Amino acid sequence: MTRPLKPRTSRLAPRLVVENGLSKGDEYIVRKPVTLIGRNESCDLIVSDPLVSRRHCQISWDGVYCTVEDLGSTNGTFVNGQQLTMAYALRPGDRLQVADVVFHFADPQATLVGHKWPKLKIERTTKRVSVDDELVELSTKEYALLLYLDEHSDRICSKEELGKAIWPEYKGDVFDYQVESLIKRLRQKLEPDAEESHLVVTLRGRGYRLIKP
Repeated sequence: MTRPLKPRTSRLAPRLVVENGLSKGDEYIVRKPVTLIGRNESCDLIVSDPLVSRRHCQISWDGVYCTVEDLGSTNGTFVNGQQLTMAYALRPGDRLQVADVVFHFADPQATLVGHKWPKLKIERTTKRVSVDDELVELSTKEYALLLYLDEHSDRICSKEELGKAIWPEYKGDVFDYQVESLIKRLRQKLEPDAEESHLVVTLRGRGYRLIKP
């Protein structure tokens, strides 16, 4: 393994810490919107192992959450022993494995440490939604919003985009307050007792995103 990222940012920045091998203890600061991991010299985090693909996986950071995604690697990317089949939002304590190298993910600013992540289940055939096995009754627009956020959970969805997707009959003539109001109602139904939403989060000035464990 070569070229570790030198910590020039705050100690509060999210990071990957190597757990094994000769580089054990090395830290890699996640400071860019996209951190590319692989064997190629152009990667941000280089893992010099023949089992690692040239462009193996990437971590996207939106300023709040880090999401890891496999890039079609030959031998796969694993989180907590499970092979990734879709984008995954990393949580503090998660173990990311690329070939034989295991990273511990740490995020000192995370507010979800010790928090039991709500278990969201969407049954598309019956349009049933449940959180922690409790059925949630949603209006047609609330369900459409949740479904759209779920289908695009790998990125941030802007208010303009949501407006067009949820109210196609308005042909783009949707006000911000309509989206904000619908988001608020959806949050209240999904997590009525939460001080802050852990499922539908706001990225100030950018939009909304559904966080999935």
